Amino acid sequence: MLKRTSRLFLRLMGGVVLVLTISSAILIYKDRDTLSWLVNPGANPKTTEVYSQWLDLGPSESSTWDRVTQWLVATEYRAVAGFPTQPGEYRAVYPTLTLFVRPFRYPDKDFPAQLLLLEFSDQTLSGIQAVAGHAALTEWRLEPKRLAEWNAGGKNARAQVRIAELPPYIPGAILAMEDKRFYRHGAFDLVGIARAFWVDLRTGHLRQGASTISQQLARSIFLDVHRTWRRKVLEAALAVYLELRYSKPKLLEMYLNQVYWGQDGADSLLGIEAVSQSLFGKPARALTVAESATLAGMLQSPNRYSPRTTLQAAQARRKIVLGLMRDQKFISESQYKSALGEKIRPVAIKKSNEAAYFLANVHSQLADRYSLPVFLNQGWTIFTTLDPLLQHAAVQAVKPRAGQAALVAIDPKTGGILAWVGGTNFQTNPFDHAMSAKRQPGSAFKPFVALSALESRKVTTATLLEDKPLTLKGSQGSWTPQNYDHHYRGSASVWDSIVYSLNVPMVRLAMRVGVQPIIDVAHRAGIESPLREDLSLALGTSEVSLVELTGAYATLASGGQRNVPYNVQTIVGQDEKVIESHEPSPQNVFAPELTSLVTQMLEGVLDAGTGKAARESGFSAPAAGKTGTSENYQDAWFIGYTSAMVCGVWVGYDTPKSLGHSAAGIALPLWTAFMKKAAVLEPPRPFEVPKQLVWKTIDPESGLLVRSGCPDRRKVAFLSGTEPNQDCPLHPGGLVGFFKRLGAKSPATPSKS
Repeated sequence: MLKRTSRLFLRLMGGVVLVLTISSAILIYKDRDTLSWLVNPGANPKTTEVYSQWLDLGPSESSTWDRVTQWLVATEYRAVAGFPTQPGEYRAVYPTLTLFVRPFRYPDKDFPAQLLLLEFSDQTLSGIQAVAGHAALTEWRLEPKRLAEWNAGGKNARAQVRIAELPPYIPGAILAMEDKRFYRHGAFDLVGIARAFWVDLRTGHLRQGASTISQQLARSIFLDVHRTWRRKVLEAALAVYLELRYSKPKLLEMYLNQVYWGQDGADSLLGIEAVSQSLFGKPARALTVAESATLAGMLQSPNRYSPRTTLQAAQARRKIVLGLMRDQKFISESQYKSALGEKIRPVAIKKSNEAAYFLANVHSQLADRYSLPVFLNQGWTIFTTLDPLLQHAAVQAVKPRAGQAALVAIDPKTGGILAWVGGTNFQTNPFDHAMSAKRQPGSAFKPFVALSALESRKVTTATLLEDKPLTLKGSQGSWTPQNYDHHYRGSASVWDSIVYSLNVPMVRLAMRVGVQPIIDVAHRAGIESPLREDLSLALGTSEVSLVELTGAYATLASGGQRNVPYNVQTIVGQDEKVIESHEPSPQNVFAPELTSLVTQMLEGVLDAGTGKAARESGFSAPAAGKTGTSENYQDAWFIGYTSAMVCGVWVGYDTPKSLGHSAAGIALPLWTAFMKKAAVLEPPRPFEVPKQLVWKTIDPESGLLVRSGCPDRRKVAFLSGTEPNQDCPLHPGGLVGFFKRLGAKSPATPSKS
């Protein structure tokens, strides 16, 4: 029996060896160009190109004269006085635009170079004609804007190093952090695997990794980037081949020249020479012990541990690496102590790109699905959701100022991210405040409280809430919410509480509905961060990111359909095959009648409430939105939307500090500046109002049906079955009421900033 088991084991191992051998042979052939580049620095790998979205031309409201002509400028078409004679030229004399469109290969088909005649009527494209043959066309496309080229042959990344030219502590820092037994094992570290397995078994979680330098190198140069078992087997085969083919120093040199170290604007930092020049402004051979440890600490997560992004995290990480370097005898005790005291001094990023924050986020998104930096060398074409015209408008709106600011614009119909600015200056502060900064949204959270209340059918927008001093007792003491102006009105409707951002009535509304239903509504809308399970949640005390809050507002703008925000539309491989393509998959999470009621209140915010400064600044398009100011004025928000797009703005500091003003004075002007330009490029329609809503004219003072004597009246929409059926008891009816109202003045509704 024992002999039989041994024979089976030997056959199994023989089969594994055979598979690895055949796989290695295949890989040697398929990856011969990549391996040649790694072994012989200077050879150029394939280039991955990153593009914005393209512009569909057709008779529609989105094909306006302004949008088309600005698109031509953004994609570097050349205006000519005469007739265009070659691709890339155009002549614009309203209402006719003559252009010679460049050829371009799209994911679904190729568009050839074509001389087109575009006719416009009322600023909107009304017809397309091919000049050759005078053929009428129903549609055409303008090519996207190229945002970046990603490869290992870029200006920074092309420079390669020889390991013999580096001080020994530089590769030592990498080995101490990534593979301390590198010179004592083969392609796989069986001791490390056993240790990782034991730690995972004890903790019950996958905490430990055991990949060797050879495995990581194989993973980073492998052609098949999909995370499948097939790829893992072939990676193992390539790791074995690399170990058999090259010496240990050569493998480490190849790794140092290939590993991904983050971004410098639009350029990928591949290899230690690239990151050394970018981060410290010096060649890799001149790095100090402390700088080497800083770079080694970044490898696991270049964005998280970059000293440009979070200096404190980078310092803590460096200390860990230095300790490992000392313990593993790569540096002495004196070198360790000296390096600990050295300050980290990163140089400013040299390049600027309007889409730098967006591109960095695309990197992070792709890292979740593919191995980095392998996709950088594949010759892919990546089409993103970014609108270059809106992105330019966003960058112009979020200009350098005291503190930081971020802006995100989303298409509510698809979830596609149209514009993304993560801070005021990527060169000096690459930390992405749109995605990575989580702050208290203040009153910008209130629409979800109102939505929860309306969904419960316990209240309507006309329901009156008590607006009097309130003190709540909890496990951590008493809490007394205050209105913004410290003034109490006795009572206020749900409508006015939203429009004028009254805190105390909103807390009372949350008391009626309950905290858990509010949390459920917020999560369904798109907020993914944990939310506090107490009544302060109603005033936006739970921290969220700008992206998730803007995405949640997009659910309101789309009539209750949730689309998860995304930034990559299609990826096409070098073989012209589509690697991935995003198709919108909206989830119906709220009835459109519910979101319409919230939208109507948020329209009131802009027309009469805390957002009315947008109207006073000349923004007249149909829109809805909400201000939000956190405690002590530390964060200012404005999230607003039209039928065409949702835009969220955040303003604040990286460390707690008062802005000195509310959101209406700080965040709203940025939102308004962007939306005024966006409305020209993408003219919005009025919001659709569901027919299922029931309209009644009420007395705002009582919330009940208006009588002839009511001095003020408001036409209000209700969910069917929740509309009032009683007359206002506060004012007389009939002729007495009519004549009494004629002699009275309607009280002005207070407005707060």
